[in-house]
Amino acid sequence: MADQPFELPDFYLPHPARLNPHLESARAHDKRWALEMEMIGCTKDGGPEIWSEAYFDGMDMAGLCAWAHPDAPGDRLDLVTDWYTWVFYFDDHFLALFKRTKDQQGAKAYLDRLMAFMPLDLSDPPQWTNPVERGLADLWRRTAPHMSMDWRARFAVSTENLLVDCVWELDNIANGRVPNPIDYLGMRRKVGGAPWSAGLVEYTEGAEVPERVAHSRPLRVLRDTFADGVHLRNDIFSYQRETQQEGEVNNGVLVLETFLGCGPQQAADTVSDIITSRLRQFEHTALTELPPLFAEHALTPAEQLAVAKYVKGLQDWQSGGHQWHLRSNRYMNKNAPVPGARRAGRFRSGVGTGSLPIGGGHG
Repeated sequence: MADQPFELPDFYLPHPARLNPHLESARAHDKRWALEMEMIGCTKDGGPEIWSEAYFDGMDMAGLCAWAHPDAPGDRLDLVTDWYTWVFYFDDHFLALFKRTKDQQGAKAYLDRLMAFMPLDLSDPPQWTNPVERGLADLWRRTAPHMSMDWRARFAVSTENLLVDCVWELDNIANGRVPNPIDYLGMRRKVGGAPWSAGLVEYTEGAEVPERVAHSRPLRVLRDTFADGVHLRNDIFSYQRETQQEGEVNNGVLVLETFLGCGPQQAADTVSDIITSRLRQFEHTALTELPPLFAEHALTPAEQLAVAKYVKGLQDWQSGGHQWHLRSNRYMNKNAPVPGARRAGRFRSGVGTGSLPIGGGHG
């Protein structure tokens, strides 16, 4: 790969990342699952090789999930790791079959089938025809029975939105259209992967957000600022692969580079500043808007604790996801600044869910 097009910025990291002790067992489990789903190498019926074994090992999906979900029990870490393996395989499978070929008609037929593999009533899905459909059917069967109907509906919407994102991205690529910053941020916030990840936080934390506050303004702000941070951070680390290898135009650094008429270094630094502002709004919202929300809706101590665990889970994802980006072979990560250096003496150490008025502190 060519030299990095810019130096990685000094990211704002308001709280330290932690590593789940079940990493190695999740890593072994996930590889067995990916092999069973035929996501490594060619499929038995001659389907294309999307991932070699070496590439799969270097991505380290278990590493992502162990950093992003440090408190998940072993069985939940195994399952969430499979979910992330599926979503990254889906992304690369779609890239190979449709983005590179710009086959919009074939992409629509492919995407139209997928939601049938997430029946809310847990009825039998259709027969799968590729590893993406097979993996989704298996994951939904293992996850949905443990979650409420409200969660299933919200998570299904987030998954469907990922499919909308693929159509939007493919249309931009086919037409050589780099979106403007406002459209890009708004669309990514709606249909990007972070809202989907937030839903899995509820699963790994064993704490569903109560339905009567799930769509409230404070929770929406927390999801949106979380989404902006996750998506834009990924755009910085993904810039080289996406722009030099994949012909991608849907990248926040490229969007600002094009809109501002500046070089990639200035665009990346500006994206980093946006990430900082979004994470600081996340902190402010958690500290100042959740207590009134709890009082307004008369949440029980158990419900307040569930929301606090959810907020902690989103924090963990931000800091843990950054650690994974520094290690995975998918990303441009040479000469990265030392995590935490920017935090000292400049910003407070984070939300700290123990400061929320709930029944007992939660660290």
